[in-house]
Amino acid sequence: MTKQTRSSVTDLDALEEQHEIKRIETLKALEALNKVRHHAFLQLQKSRVLFRYLNWKQQELVNSRSAGGDFSFQTIFTTSAAGLNNQEFISNTAVPVIAERTASYLQKIKTARKNIIQFGIIEARVNELIGVIVKTTAVFDHQYKATYRELFPLGFISKIRRHIRQFFHHPYFSWQEIGCLQNLGKTAGFVFKMAETPVLGAGR
Repeated sequence: MTKQTRSSVTDLDALEEQHEIKRIETLKALEALNKVRHHAFLQLQKSRVLFRYLNWKQQELVNSRSAGGDFSFQTIFTTSAAGLNNQEFISNTAVPVIAERTASYLQKIKTARKNIIQFGIIEARVNELIGVIVKTTAVFDHQYKATYRELFPLGFISKIRRHIRQFFHHPYFSWQEIGCLQNLGKTAGFVFKMAETPVLGAGR
């Protein structure tokens, strides 16, 4: 083995060790992102109890003026429910691996260095998404609680009154109350959009 070859082997051993450390860190970051997304989807599902009582005209109005006009609430609830049951689609970011043993030392060194840079890009993007999703989910949770208190100030008694309204063919929620649901819908749409955002721009 020549001096240059021995040097290449040493460099490759060090890079492989660094590569493995960064690969594991990246996988842990993606796992943390999945947990944050899972929590966001759980929070979105809570609001299903409110929007299911809207009549079709109210649903149309809320959908057209909330969630950025990009998502209907049916889409948000259905997709977030699917996300709770199947986390695979939100972690399908390709984590690069080192070249096969049959490749030359120089090629493997080149690949390892390229992958390490890619790990850094993935981690940075993951941390950015985690921060945004955590913040928007917290805003949504706060707004949901405020909306719920506004719509049901007397708790169970408020719900009974609303069911009595329905019995006499009045909508569960009055038209004057649609505004607060629209505001909640806008926040829900943004949380959903962030939770669905792929790490590196790839589709699911």
